[in-house]
Amino acid sequence: MKLSEIGAKLGLRVTGNADREIIGVSSPEYPRENTICAVWDKGVMQRLEISYAVMTREKYITPGRDAIICENPRAKLAELISLFTPSQNKRGIDAKAEVSPNAKISPDAYISPFAYVGEGCIVEAGSVIEPHAVLMKDVKIGRNCLIHSGAVIGTDGFGFERTEAGIVKIPQTGGVTISDDVEIGACTTIDRGTLNDTIIGAGTKIDNHVQIGHNVKIGRNCIICSMSGIAGSTELGDNVTISVQAGITDHVKIGSNVTIAGRSGVTNDIKDGAIVSGFPARNHNDAKRALVLASDLPLLVKRLHKVERRLDSITQ
Repeated sequence: MKLSEIGAKLGLRVTGNADREIIGVSSPEYPRENTICAVWDKGVMQRLEISYAVMTREKYITPGRDAIICENPRAKLAELISLFTPSQNKRGIDAKAEVSPNAKISPDAYISPFAYVGEGCIVEAGSVIEPHAVLMKDVKIGRNCLIHSGAVIGTDGFGFERTEAGIVKIPQTGGVTISDDVEIGACTTIDRGTLNDTIIGAGTKIDNHVQIGHNVKIGRNCIICSMSGIAGSTELGDNVTISVQAGITDHVKIGSNVTIAGRSGVTNDIKDGAIVSGFPARNHNDAKRALVLASDLPLLVKRLHKVERRLDSITQ
């Protein structure tokens, strides 16, 4: 496409050679000829040769640069890449997929080869189930969802009770409801509910290798990063961000607009808007101060021993 065409599709103004032909998008760290780079960092922009076309802020553009002016290039990057990405128009059920006869699959959904869709499942229009993804019994997938390879949705929740006769398994009779526009990463597992459904809210994005326990309720537009785990019956509000390797215990409530830092361990309820870190997770600023104090402990112990020796010499 010409630079002018790209600008028109994005609704942005063009400066420099508007007739310049662009064949794709590349990163500013590794730019390629005849591509366009999205740049939002001033330092990166200064290092990028003048010959490369860019989508960037107006204040970063120097004379002689072919550019699309965008005050938030990071936000527009996905739209820019999409202009050069072939759309996936596959629909229907591949002959190598295994789908239960009583599952309801929209004709506008796509079930990939070697995917499994169990009885009572529903897959709505625009959704894609990738190879080797597994939907067990009574899983409902909303519109425009993407379930990546190896994800397993609807297995039994980890429900057991100790009795005099031993450990008894509690039947897991609920399902899983995935709302519209949800993406679930490769090798992520989401357990079915005990009696009611485990629920994932609309617009939520879940990374690879995430574990979500039975009866969990996740709100809208949440981001859950890789290797995190959410134990059973926990509830998340809207717009929650869970960073890598965080763990949340069972039966806690996380408010809306909460950020949980990487490797945090959440053991109690968290109010709306909080930023927490550490184990047990607490206010992020308090956690940082605790880490600083902990790093000073060896020195503080030495000083304490000196004080103790002086006291001993005085009292003897």
